[in-house]
Amino acid sequence: MIDLENPFCNQSSHAAYASVDWGHQANCIHLLPAGSRQEQRFEIAADPASMNAFMEGLRERFGQWRVAILSEQSKGALVNLLLDFEFVDLFTVNPLAVARFRKSLHPCGAKSDPIDSSALLRMLFTHRDRIKPVARGDRASRRLDALNTRRRELVEQRVAVALRLKGLLREYYPQALPMVGDELWDPISLAFLRRWPCYSKLSKSKDETLQRFYYANGSRSAKAIAKRIAALRSSAKLSSDPLIEELGAVRLANCVEQLSVLNSQIRAMAKRVKSCFQSHPDKDLFAALPGAGPAMAPRLAAAFGSDRDRFEDVSKFQAHVGIAPIKVSSGTRNYTFMRERCHKFLRQSFHEWAGLTIQYSGWAKACYELMRQRGKRVGVAKRALAFKWTRILFRCWKNGTRYDEATYVRSLAKRGSPIIGKMKELGFIDDENNLLYT
Repeated sequence: MIDLENPFCNQSSHAAYASVDWGHQANCIHLLPAGSRQEQRFEIAADPASMNAFMEGLRERFGQWRVAILSEQSKGALVNLLLDFEFVDLFTVNPLAVARFRKSLHPCGAKSDPIDSSALLRMLFTHRDRIKPVARGDRASRRLDALNTRRRELVEQRVAVALRLKGLLREYYPQALPMVGDELWDPISLAFLRRWPCYSKLSKSKDETLQRFYYANGSRSAKAIAKRIAALRSSAKLSSDPLIEELGAVRLANCVEQLSVLNSQIRAMAKRVKSCFQSHPDKDLFAALPGAGPAMAPRLAAAFGSDRDRFEDVSKFQAHVGIAPIKVSSGTRNYTFMRERCHKFLRQSFHEWAGLTIQYSGWAKACYELMRQRGKRVGVAKRALAFKWTRILFRCWKNGTRYDEATYVRSLAKRGSPIIGKMKELGFIDDENNLLYT
């Protein structure tokens, strides 16, 4: 029971407030109608039919009025189902915040689905001003975000398989490592391992055979080929036990086929991302950014979306993508650290893009060099640069204008930024602050 005066009694925005503790078998729901102090509890089977029937019952019960629902899930089947009802305003909260809030209500450590659901409702009851509703967003940005995320998942899977393959080669076939290079998912590396899965076969190959293989697969540096062959000829067999090579070759074949499949899936996903990005309403804005190529521009577009009212100011956006740092002050101690509890993929996107802009933007290069001279580590300098870029890009996105390097450099000069002096030192601008590059 809610034992405080219901602050929703005099509000007409919602007819009821509910919380859902999701479960595989059943969902525990607590409901508090506006104007009431008595919460109601429901146990609803987790299957879509039962949940749809319950939601239709809420629609009939409260008519045209809206219902606010809080869940600790931000994605998944339950969220997809609730967002399909137009009378629902869905709110989500971090599960860690819910766990700590529950412990503040039950210091003894008691926990159950009803306790969790009741804590969620009380959290919505007492802290609704700090909980934001879920915005479904426009279709183009949602699709682009899903495709980008899936592509990144495939890339991470490929890296994991490649690391396993490298460990396997070190175990039974170390002679192959200097022959294939660092990126084991490259087509030439996979072709090499398919043709020579063990040292016994590789050692029998003539130098001319290896040279023809590299030439046929696009590696035509005579110096590099000679270095690989020299490394091979100076090597020796790892073990005289043939079983080691036999079992190793079996495991190698599995890894090679996995990498081959992942390569084809990544290429297919990249084509989908490219096609989706071409239909995005803000594609011209993001495609014109320095360092934003076919992989990075769609990721930036998906991060912002097309709803200009989604973020009140740039600080909200920076916290959303994880670029805004966390500042801690206690007594005489003050320190800053990287934000950990955020959307890791979004933070990585802006961090990687900031690193790319160093190669294409004069002021970004100058800013990065200044921070490095001040003793900042590479990662810290890139995150600080990303923080600056988000402020610039947020304003361009809000106004719907494309980024212009010359305009921003003039703004830096007007403010007397030390970046201008560094740009002159690096030869990027002249004495009148005109760009000397395109």
